Order: sequence, then structure tokens, then C-alpha cells
Amino acid sequence: MDAARSASPRTGGALPAAATAAGALLAAVFRAVGAARRDRALHPRGATFGAVVTTTGSGASGVPWLDQAASTEVTLRVSRATGLPAPLPDIHGIALRVPGQALGKDGPADLLFAGTGDSSLGRFVLAPRLRADGGPLTTLLPYRSPRGPLELRLVPHGGPRHDGPVPAGFTLSYAIGSGQWRDVGEVVVGAALPESVDRVRHDPVLNLLPGTSQYGVVSRLREPSYRAARSVPARSRGAGRQ
Repeated sequence: MDAARSASPRTGGALPAAATAAGALLAAVFRAVGAARRDRALHPRGATFGAVVTTTGSGASGVPWLDQAASTEVTLRVSRATGLPAPLPDIHGIALRVPGQALGKDGPADLLFAGTGDSSLGRFVLAPRLRADGGPLTTLLPYRSPRGPLELRLVPHGGPRHDGPVPAGFTLSYAIGSGQWRDVGEVVVGAALPESVDRVRHDPVLNLLPGTSQYGVVSRLREPSYRAARSVPARSRGAGRQ
């Protein structure tokens, strides 16, 4: 059995029930934290930038946006999961929003990355760090793709910028299951965007890349949390945003 097949989430037996229970528990926690904060339960403060993703056309994932040569203007949000202030360590997150017109679909695609390890197992384990450029970030949970369970990765390069908590750029890669990473593009970070853009909510469950879908187990785990998060209005944030 190859690595991609062995890493594919199971959809039968007790696992769906466990995922449903875990999703409900996470939703309750997110709803309570969000109500207390009157804001996002996770990644409450962030900074959003314009960015350009240039894909090389060297991919073989079966996902058109990853496999075709193109240059796409996106937005990129960097944030800390728990909102702890620097220089305390936190789980750093990057949210990429790809516009629908670049994908030939109605509505955008949201790709959410979190600081993790980089090995075949470490890519599924969250890693607190001092800075957003301190190591790789992955999508953590896999997408279903034509080639098998798909993980995406961003590797920071260029060092931190002077105008915000974000590296100058990233290398974009994908892997199937626990297989090797394959580089397929670069992300170049541009100018900071207004706070009104930073208040946009991202949803990787509803807003998918064409060619991908959510495994049932992953959807049971994630969707209640995102539904709970969407139920809490995002408040305006001042100069102390992260």
C-alpha cells in the first residue's frame, strides 16, 4: 500500500462519529471564546497584504491551479492563532484568498496554513514559534484530490519585512499523503491592505480550489467550528492588530 493511500482518511466505523463529536466540542469552545472576545475565537487579530502567486506549471497534483503556469493576484493574511502578543510563541497562520475569476468559478478559494513540522508526520503537528517566518506552514488536514490526500505547504524566505509580521515571500509546495514535497510556485508579498479587508472571514470548508473536496471526516471536524466562528460578528480592530 503506497503512502498516499495509507494516509487517506477513513470514512467508516467509529471515526466519523468521533469526528462529529470532536467537531461539536470545538464549535462549543469557539462559540464561547468568540462571544467572550466579541471577535474571532482563533486568529483574532491579523494583518492582510496583497500578494502574487506565480505557479510554474510543473505540478502533477490533478488540481488545475497548482499544475498550470500562471500569475494570480491574491490576498494574504498573517495572524497568531491565540492572539498572544509578540514576542511570546504562538501558532502562526497564513490565509490565502484566491479570487474566483482566476479559478473559473463563482466565489473565491481559501487556503489556510498553520505552523507545523515538515516531515511525513510533522506536517500534521502544530508547532508554536516566535515569528511567522520561523518555519514551514501546512494546510494540516488533507484535501481530497484526483491523486489522493493533498497537503499544501508554504516555506518562508527572504526574512521579515519592515512593515509587518510577514516574510517577503514563500515557496508553495504540495505533497500527496505523507509523500515528498514538490515545489510548484512562489508567493511574493506586496503592500499592506486596509483593516476592512483584514476583517474578511476565510472558510476552507466552503471555499475550495477546483479539483479538491473535503473528506467527510475532515468536514465533520471542521465545519461546526467554522460555522460557530461565522456566527460571531468580527469587530473593528485598532492599531494593535497582529
